[in-house]
Amino acid sequence: MKKRLTALLLGLTLLIACLPLAAATEETPVAANTSAKLIAFTFDDGPSTYTSTLLDGLKARGAKATFFMNGTNGSHGIVNHKDILTRMRDEGHQLANHTYQHLIPFDNYSASTISSEVSRVESLLFDRMGGSYTDMVRTPGGALGGAVKSTVAAPIILWSVDPLDWKYRNANTVYNNIIKGAHDGAIVLTHDIYQTSVQGALRAIDTLKAQGYEFVTVAELLRRRGITPQNGVVYTSAPNKGTNLPAYTAPTITSTPGDNGVSVTFSTADKGLTLYYTTSTATPHLSSTKYTGPITITKDTTFTVVGIDKYGTRTPVTTKTVAGIPPTAAPTVSYENGLLTLSCATAGASIYYTTDGSTPTAESTPYTGPFTPTTTTKCIAMRSGHLNSPVITCTLTEYGRLFTDVPAESWYYDSVGEIVEQGLMNGTSAYTFSPDTVVTRAMLTTVLYNLAGKPEVGDNLGYPYADVDANAYYALPVYWARANGLVTGYNDETFAPNDTVTREQAAVLLYRLANYLGMDTSARADLSVYTDAAQVSAYAQDAMQWAVSVGLISGRTATTLAPQGSATRAEGAKILTSFTALT
Repeated sequence: MKKRLTALLLGLTLLIACLPLAAATEETPVAANTSAKLIAFTFDDGPSTYTSTLLDGLKARGAKATFFMNGTNGSHGIVNHKDILTRMRDEGHQLANHTYQHLIPFDNYSASTISSEVSRVESLLFDRMGGSYTDMVRTPGGALGGAVKSTVAAPIILWSVDPLDWKYRNANTVYNNIIKGAHDGAIVLTHDIYQTSVQGALRAIDTLKAQGYEFVTVAELLRRRGITPQNGVVYTSAPNKGTNLPAYTAPTITSTPGDNGVSVTFSTADKGLTLYYTTSTATPHLSSTKYTGPITITKDTTFTVVGIDKYGTRTPVTTKTVAGIPPTAAPTVSYENGLLTLSCATAGASIYYTTDGSTPTAESTPYTGPFTPTTTTKCIAMRSGHLNSPVITCTLTEYGRLFTDVPAESWYYDSVGEIVEQGLMNGTSAYTFSPDTVVTRAMLTTVLYNLAGKPEVGDNLGYPYADVDANAYYALPVYWARANGLVTGYNDETFAPNDTVTREQAAVLLYRLANYLGMDTSARADLSVYTDAAQVSAYAQDAMQWAVSVGLISGRTATTLAPQGSATRAEGAKILTSFTALT
């Protein structure tokens, strides 16, 4: 939008008084190319239909710029051209704040209006950057009076070169005025809402590049000149006063092979940066994954890494494909006629095993064919150039069932063997029991049916619940349990067979079954010894007191009963062995 000349002159006068403040926070100079010439091109009032052309030109020239954008400005602004901010971000430009509506004269407005105008654009910028950062603000018309400086909670960026492109809609004039005013450390004011401004600015960049200028964002210009921006402080340029820090360098990606895979590490030599990465060639931003430590991979993975500082300035991008070490497939097992057969899906792998409970290594017994296992047999697969497979532990119960997830030293080992042998519970596959899987309503109802001896219930049952498939393994048990008052649905249509069962619900169902079978259920335990006894529901009080008294349920710890905790299959096996001992 056209800048008023009087406002500009007033703004420049005020700027001169502010310049000592702008340079008040310089860092200790470090060795660098002190002859490097830096200049920051800024573009106001957009984005517009011309911004894509401008970005094409900046990319072709390797130049970075700062875009001071409005929320809405006629047909221009973020609201009308939101998607282009993503391109600005990914190409390393600075997304900056020019207030929502470009109100003139800005310093005539109240502090609340000023704050709202800034914060509304800030939200739009944060959305496109993927997170919050310290955005920089340029006030409309360069306004600095009224409540502006005390209200704007961000560094205020004005300019030292004004080609008056809003006034002279002529590319040659814009070009000549930029070249005439250009100097090391300058901040150039232009507008990407005018085609002539875009043309003149890109032509000026060509000329200045030939003169040795480097084109940086405002945040980068201030950083490299040792200036730490302060909220409410005005900055118009950053001349070389002896501090000329180097540009940010690209992060480094290193990899180290290990026992579990390849450990990938990112690092940066620059201070004040947070590293973000993607596992593709996509450029990371503030909502990408934050790097917190080494990453272990087993397959070839492409990483793209950048460092981002508090002002949203990012480093050059580093992209690297790291070769992983492929894993060896875990041995698969088959147990028939007392013999254990092992195989591996990884071609060329060798299998080693032990029968004394120790962890197998390449020095252990090589597998050559079926053999008789012991109570605990462990095996591993290995192949040169691959990671070793996980160790598979094969455990035989005393009834001759083999499981790969029921360790002989576990507290539920005996119960699982007994309950599976009695047919009260089955494994979840041929060689797994899934002891840590929670018990569902369908599972427990089926167990109740099995405990009752699988009584006959007749044909043509007309299953009462809409969510109980007549062909499901639990359909008959659900019908029987409902008909005998052992279980009820949530309503007449819903049984929810896959809902988990709590410990107190398990106690209630077993209590009802015990009464159905004519067992003595008069015993009661004092639950007050448990600190969470008050969490037992009123309907479950008698059942829990009985179940604790007869040893079906014990505390999760010495002082907690966890009545609302989910019951696991391992706990179910233990409870059932105790229940069968009562019958």
